[in-house]
Amino acid sequence: MKENNFSGMVLRERREAMGFSIEGARARTHVPAHCLQAFESGVFEQMPEQAYTVGFLRSYCRFLDVEPEAFVDQYLVCTKVKETSRSFRFVKQSEANNKTVQPYPLWINDVITWGAVCAVILLIWLGYSMIVRPFTDDAKEDLIKAGAFEAVPPTPFEDEF
Repeated sequence: MKENNFSGMVLRERREAMGFSIEGARARTHVPAHCLQAFESGVFEQMPEQAYTVGFLRSYCRFLDVEPEAFVDQYLVCTKVKETSRSFRFVKQSEANNKTVQPYPLWINDVITWGAVCAVILLIWLGYSMIVRPFTDDAKEDLIKAGAFEAVPPTPFEDEF
């Protein structure tokens, strides 16, 4: 993470100018003390989830009577994790010390994904053709056998009334 871009010194100076300690600010804002210290130092390694942290930062900025959006934007830029467009990546493992080394090329992910999709489709087709289809063929033969007997034609009434 890039902690050096966050201007937490402004928050600390503002808190000290208002005459509050970390504990006093914690009591007034209900933001955990370790979060307040992290905001002021710019080290965000032990922070909770991003949604909570942004809310804590906004509360702290409102308490200090400073505009929170600039600090929230700085926080988001500092903690932005490089995201890939892939949902997962396969990586090679070094056999000597189990460290992650050079990842496979991205096209390998596509090949593995499409191979898995094709394998599932093939299994479904095989299951249908080997299991379901024979039962339906037997049912058709049973229907033909059931309807194969000869029915006696009805005899008409004789008008004797």
